[in-house]
Amino acid sequence: MRKLFGAIAMCALLSSVALAAKSYVVTNNDNANGNSATIYSLDTSNGALTHLLDIPTGGTGANGGYFATVGVGAVATGATGCLFVTDTGSNDIAAFAVQLGSLNISKVGNFSDPGLVFQFPGGSLALTPDNKFLYATYATTENIGAWQINSDCSLALLATYTASAGSDVYDGIRVTPNGKSLLVTAPDFQAVEMFNINPDGTLADVGFANFGSLSECLSISCFPAGIDITADSKIALFGNFTLNAATVLGAAITPTGLKKPTVIDLPNTGTLTTNDNVPFLSASAYRGSGPLFLGFSGIGTGSQPGVVTTNFSESQKSIKVVANTPINTPSQFMGLIASTGQWLVVSEWFNQLQVFKVNSDGTLTPTSQGPVANGSANGAYSFFIFPNTR
Repeated sequence: MRKLFGAIAMCALLSSVALAAKSYVVTNNDNANGNSATIYSLDTSNGALTHLLDIPTGGTGANGGYFATVGVGAVATGATGCLFVTDTGSNDIAAFAVQLGSLNISKVGNFSDPGLVFQFPGGSLALTPDNKFLYATYATTENIGAWQINSDCSLALLATYTASAGSDVYDGIRVTPNGKSLLVTAPDFQAVEMFNINPDGTLADVGFANFGSLSECLSISCFPAGIDITADSKIALFGNFTLNAATVLGAAITPTGLKKPTVIDLPNTGTLTTNDNVPFLSASAYRGSGPLFLGFSGIGTGSQPGVVTTNFSESQKSIKVVANTPINTPSQFMGLIASTGQWLVVSEWFNQLQVFKVNSDGTLTPTSQGPVANGSANGAYSFFIFPNTR
């Protein structure tokens, strides 16, 4: 079943080496009237966001996307960091060179291919940890592009792929922390595809995990969305874009593919009852045990947007709900989430970010600043935080 709304038509990725003395939030504004990225500073003492600058991409967005997340990571090529922003309206990836230690940003180019078309609802990006390759999903052509990152931050297309599960929008995409594999969600097929990454950046398809065949999914339907992966690259978690239950999906990562697909029920989520789209592992959970945050978009009768805080244990293979925090947004839709230390940043459709303090009991308290609107944003409003705190 195709999803009607979303909040990830793009992702922007900046070197975590640059500006490492502070925390920053970088957005893709997905604006059809002229796209841009925005950089905010994030005050880690009080959670306040301060607008620093907008960076025009030279392309256009699509004012849309999915409520799903995409992998973020460092890009450092020699003495220069790289920033990439998808232009889902003009079907290109804008690349920028960033001088390390400053906000000196210069345009490198816009990279596209006739066989790769974003358009509405867009696409997502993921980078390899060695900073050599970028992978993007394209919703209209329903395929995946593999790009080489050159030393000057330009991109060169290596190949295009279609998952063995079938052609789909592939809204969720993430490289494993060890850089060996790429996971891609195929929601229309209730599946997640796995590719092994060859040394030259090309991909080898090793098949898919079929959640649709599970007895739980036969009754509630399971549409994998956002992805997060533990630091040891052994466990993958997926949001579930379903109107029928509060659940999160999981699978074991092996060299030969995804094994043991699992549905985890989430009781006691209050009014956050459907469309758990975005899992985000805190730094401690990423390493095996700690808070796992789950973003609920708010789509569904009687359901609100918000964040459910759980306790994740990799060794015990368990996820237990500890708190739920409804969040009032202008449109009652919510997208990407990401945490850094005691702060959780939330994307609120269509052009707001809001920062919350993570309390000891797992509840969230908004900062006194409240929602921060971006007049340059329109539609899917995705972001990442750097430096990477995990």
